[in-house]
Amino acid sequence: MKRIFLTSIATSILLVGACRKAPPQFSAQDATAVRALFDSVVADIRGGKLDSWAGRFSEDARFYPANSPMLAGRAAILAWGKTLPPMESFSFADVDVAGDGNLAYGSSRVFLKMKGVPADSSKQLVVFRRDANGRWWVQACAVSTDLPMPTSAAPASPRVRS
Repeated sequence: MKRIFLTSIATSILLVGACRKAPPQFSAQDATAVRALFDSVVADIRGGKLDSWAGRFSEDARFYPANSPMLAGRAAILAWGKTLPPMESFSFADVDVAGDGNLAYGSSRVFLKMKGVPADSSKQLVVFRRDANGRWWVQACAVSTDLPMPTSAAPASPRVRS
């Protein structure tokens, strides 16, 4: 009796596992869709469409902008974006995307020039998540600048008393 019960349990587990729907594979079409998000971000930023830019982030996204604290959630990301000076130029280069199932990642170089601020080049790593409707959302994005770390003033030489 115990053996039949254990066999029934094992069979049930195998059947439930076999019935689980496998996540969709990350296809060339998915890579194209994720790469298109990079292009859309450039168009949004250049056009000053910050609501559209922030709308590409999931509600619970994390954004790690260079030289700023981490931002949690689409509303915080949008509010931060609205504090930036106007963009004079903005572009991505060397965009690379890959993925597995419902997760994808992309990396790129970032070139920007804001009004009244020196030009900057950076790099970014972006994590995307596909929802049940097949839409890709930015789940996390980290940007780090290529500008050198600021140097502190050299310490004053100790004065020698004579």
